[in-house]
Order: sequence, then C-alpha cells, then structure tokens
Amino acid sequence: MIEKAVPWIAAVMGGVLLFLGYVGFDLFYLEWICLVPVLWAIREQRPGRAFLIGWVAGIAAHGGGFYWVIQMFQGFAGMPWPLATLGLMLLAAANGIVLAIWAWGTRLITRDTGWNVAWVSPVVWTAAEKFWPEIFPNYLGASQYKLSLLTQIADVTGILGVTFLVVYINSTVYAVIEQWFKNRRFAWRQVAVFAAVVGVVLVYGGVRIRAVDRQASGAAKLTVGLVQANHGAGEKHKDPEGLLREHREMSRTLAGTRALDLIVWPESICRINGTSREGRLPSDLLGDLHTPALIGATLGMWQGDKPRVCNTAMLTDSTGGILGTYDKRVLVPFGEYIPFGDTFPQLYSWSPYSSRFWPGESEEPLQLGKHLLSVSICYEDIFPGHIRSLMRGARDCRVPEAMFNLTNDSWYGKSIEPMEHLVLASFRAIEHRRSLVRATNTGVSAFVDPVGRLVNRSGLWTKETLVGRIPMMEGRTVYALLGDWVGWVCASLSIVGIGLAIRVSGRRIEQDRPQGDKRKKRQKKQPVAR
Repeated sequence: MIEKAVPWIAAVMGGVLLFLGYVGFDLFYLEWICLVPVLWAIREQRPGRAFLIGWVAGIAAHGGGFYWVIQMFQGFAGMPWPLATLGLMLLAAANGIVLAIWAWGTRLITRDTGWNVAWVSPVVWTAAEKFWPEIFPNYLGASQYKLSLLTQIADVTGILGVTFLVVYINSTVYAVIEQWFKNRRFAWRQVAVFAAVVGVVLVYGGVRIRAVDRQASGAAKLTVGLVQANHGAGEKHKDPEGLLREHREMSRTLAGTRALDLIVWPESICRINGTSREGRLPSDLLGDLHTPALIGATLGMWQGDKPRVCNTAMLTDSTGGILGTYDKRVLVPFGEYIPFGDTFPQLYSWSPYSSRFWPGESEEPLQLGKHLLSVSICYEDIFPGHIRSLMRGARDCRVPEAMFNLTNDSWYGKSIEPMEHLVLASFRAIEHRRSLVRATNTGVSAFVDPVGRLVNRSGLWTKETLVGRIPMMEGRTVYALLGDWVGWVCASLSIVGIGLAIRVSGRRIEQDRPQGDKRKKRQKKQPVAR
C-alpha cells in the first residue's frame, strides 16, 4: 500500500518545490530540481498513469502558488469564500494540465523511442507551456529573474527559452542520477553537453548585458515620475473626487521637486465621459500640473444609443491636450466582463462586482514629442504575444522606444501576486530591449531596464512616488521578429516523438499477439477464390 502511494507523494513533493521556487517565495534554486521527484515517479508508469501523476504535481504547484486567487474572486466577483476556494481548485486543475501533458508525453516518448529524457522532457514542457491556454500564464522561466546572465537569451527565444533551460537542468540532474543507480556509471557525456549549453548561455548573457548597457547609456532619455497613492480599487467608488485630488496633489509635489518629461498614474484613476478622443481634458482634472501625463481612466463613449465603457490610458501634453489614447484589449474574465454575458445578460446580475468593459481595437503607439511609447493596461503585460503585437508599431510600423503599463493589483491584497506580475512583465523588457515603466495604485510600481533588471521599485501597499530616467531604445530583437519560434519547434518535435512512439507501441502490440490470432488476421485479408 505504501509502495503504491510513493509516486503520488513524490508528485506532491515536486509540486511544492515548484511553487516554493517560483516568484514571491523566491527560492529559485529549487526550480532546478523540482521536477526530479516527478520524473522519478513516472519512470516505470504507463503513460496514462504518468498523466495523472503529473496532474497531481500540477495541482499542488498551482494550488500553492495561486492561493491569492481566493481573494481575487472575492474582490472581483464578490464570491463567498467557499465558492472562491472552489475557483482556486478549478484554476489549479486547469493550469496543472501543463504538468500532466508533460509527464504523459515525456513518459510515452522515452518509453517507446529510447530518446534521452534530458532532451525530451524540456521539449515537451516548452510545447505544453506555449500552447495550453491559461487565464494567468505563469512561465517557469520567470523564476530565474534574479539571474540576469541566464535570462538574456529571452531576446532570441522569448521567456520560453529560459523555461526550456530550467526544465533541461531538472532533466539532466534526473538523467545523471538515474544512470548512476542503474549502471553505477557517471553520465560524463550528458554532463559535458549540459556544461557546454549553460556555458554558451552565460557567455551570451554577459556579452548582451554589456552591449545593451552601452546602447542605453548613449540613448536619449525621458525623466518619468510615477504616482502610487496606495488606495485599493474599492476606494475609487467611495470617494472618486478625493482619489483624483490626491493624485493631483502628489503629482504637483513631484513635479515641483525636479523637471519631469512625463508623470504616470495607475489604471482607472478617474472616470471620463465624452463624445471624442480628441480635444482637451477638463481643466480641473490635472489642475496646474503643467507636465505631460499618462493617466489611467475609464472612458465612457456613446456608440449609437448605447454607452460603451473602455479601460483606457490617456496621454496628454502639458496643457491637458489629448495626444492619444489606448483601450485595454485583453480583458480579465469575471472582473472586466463575464464570458457569454452579452448573450445572457442575467449573468451580470449574478455577479454585481463584475464590470462590463469593451475591448480596445487599436494597437497604435502613443507619441510624446518625437518619442513613441507602447502602452498596455493591467495584466496585458504578462502575455508575450500581445506585447509583441503592440511593439510592431501597428499599420505604419512605428516601433515604440519604451513600454508603459498601468496596473491595479490591489485586488490581490498583501500576497505574492503583485511581485509575480512585475517579474513576468519584466521579461518583456528583455524580449524587446526596451525599458518598462509600471505604475500601480498599491504596488509594485517599478522601472525595469532593457536588461530586465528592477532598477527602482516601490513597496507593496505604500504611498510613494518614484522617478527614473529611461533610455529611448531603437532596433528590433530576434524575438520581436520571430516570436515564440522555440515553442513551435518544441511542439513539432513533440508531435514527431509522440507519433513515433505510437507507431512503435503498435508494432510491439502486433508482435506480442498470439500466433493463432495473427494467422486468422492474415486469412481474413486473403481474397476469396471464385
């Protein structure tokens, strides 16, 4: 009985190590070995059983890592805690499928093809991480954000390349241990290849960091101020005028201390109603700030006889003139809309805390003077494909020189989520070699440089302002041009491996069939004499 339970215990252990090694808990070195217990647990299992073992590991990992989802469901959708806990369980089960697919594919391919687990495992994981749909993507590679030498490959491979490397480390550790216990032989060849791969990654990281730092030091700069007033999302409904007044006063004080090129407010600080996206903001909105501003607002516009509300970022000049707007395109389900809510409006009455926003349509960068700025809102910055689309420069290919994100992370309380959000977003800076400026209402606000380093950041649930000088960078990276090519390559290899494994498995079943059954099958195939 105990022997049968051991693989499942190992799966849970692997899941616990995985979330403890992730952002927030920050024991990043655990991420190098977290999959070793799971690989051991599936080593002699049928692929179907391996799937279930991997799923248990995935549920444990995401259940522990996403504990803050309970508070999110309570705050966003007004769910009672039992229902919110059920939501966490369902989310953990859905996201845990990534580990289930990985365990199944790895076991199937290695069992029936003889391919080396050290390479099969990271290939299958990377493919699953790329294509399995998730409400909150959480790339394994983000766990290594403190190790800048390792993460620089993201400008070629995207964050998926860093994920591949992390899983490759796990797989190599397991393969070396397995060979030692099986044959009492040390896997010198695998270790040599592993050392070469890691060495190339580290050398590339060092070279790119120096090159990007040189480019950034010689680039034009913008001096940007961030305002973090430390008010949760619910407070803007209780006292919207007071919230706006406090942001205005903090901005005036900040602008009075030094010359600023731009002041940035977080997501949805004020409500603006109008019939046009051009013209000038009301004079009392920004007051006598006399500084260009990028502010988060809910913008109400009429479309025919129906109101249309968008989660919007508005860029203004020093006099309050509107230079451009960006509407959030990737909306949070159950927070900013309810799936199928337009078809079944009754759903909104069941979730009174859910908003009803319209997704944006434009991907155009916003222009401040001669500089082009890419703007995203809320959790859009954790979607690599979306930011890559924005960084193309839309129709005229006007490639932005810096990235800005306006966020409200107060829904998640004093949890690890705001730091997870920031770290996942920081990889967009590496992928595109642009500075990322994030303004949040309760933290964590930050300046991220083009190397992905957190140059300056606020606290969590603190009232403060930040100032930073960001370089206006030019050029496009390999990742910007090719996107998630690593994910596509890994998916192709996984399909080939699975296909080959199924073919080999079919042949083995045919060979194991009793001889009488084979003769009957051949007789059925012979033509009947006439």
